[in-house]
Amino acid sequence: MTIIYRLLSAIINAVALLLSISMLFSIPMLLSSAQTMLPAFMMLAVILYSWFSFKFRREVLQQQKIVNHSLRDWVRVNGIVTLIFSIMTILGLLPLLKNPQPFLDAVKNFGVDMPLKTATTFFFTMLTYATILLIHIVWTFALMKKYKEFFQ
Repeated sequence: MTIIYRLLSAIINAVALLLSISMLFSIPMLLSSAQTMLPAFMMLAVILYSWFSFKFRREVLQQQKIVNHSLRDWVRVNGIVTLIFSIMTILGLLPLLKNPQPFLDAVKNFGVDMPLKTATTFFFTMLTYATILLIHIVWTFALMKKYKEFFQ
C-alpha cells in the first residue's frame, strides 16, 4: 500500500466526516420530499464507502487480518453507488466550468450574489474531490481483487 492511497483515503474520510455532520443536521429536510431522497441516498453511500474502505485498509492491508466476507460486499455496493455519484458529479461540473454564467444567474434569482471566482473555486474543488473519489474506488476494487484471500 502506497502513501498516495493513504493520502487519498485521508481526504475521502475527512470529507465523509463533514458529510456525516451535514446529514445529521439536515435529516428532516432530506426526508421531506422525494427529490431530496436520491441525493441523501448517494451521500449516505459515500459516507458508508469511506467507512468500509477505511476498515478494509486498516484490517486487510495494514494488519493482514482475515475479515468477514460481508466487508467486501459493503465496499462493493457502496463503492458502485459512490462511483456513479462521482461520475455524475464530474459530468455535471465540466459544463459549469466551461460556462458558469447560467449557474450564477440561477443563484442570483435566489437572492445570492456569488462572485465568479468563488463559483469557479467551488467547482474545481468539487471536481477534484470527485476525481479523487473515482481513483480511490477503482484502486480499492483492484486491491480487494489482489487480496481476495483475506475475505472468508
